[in-house]
Amino acid sequence: MIKPLIAILLTLPLLSVSPVPTAQPAVYHARIGIVQSARQQDCTWETAPARLRQQIEDPIGYPYGVVSAWSCAGDSAAVVAELAQRAAQMQADASAYRAAHPVTR
Repeated sequence: MIKPLIAILLTLPLLSVSPVPTAQPAVYHARIGIVQSARQQDCTWETAPARLRQQIEDPIGYPYGVVSAWSCAGDSAAVVAELAQRAAQMQADASAYRAAHPVTR
């Protein structure tokens, strides 16, 4: 007697007392599908067709960091130029860091 009562009480929140919504016309569903498929994806490293990554080391060979560049337009020349600029900046930072923090043996 108790088990069926508990089962009924547990299923009561699952029942809806609101009226069943009316069905939308098929045109509405098609329009929603078109709007969702027309969204553009954000340009990220994972979705870019042209991308490069390079690890930067300090003057004595310790890894300092990684630079990356990408283009969702597929412009590989722009990616190479951007990566070269970022790599040069990080290489200068790595050299300055090593000069300020020399490794003593």
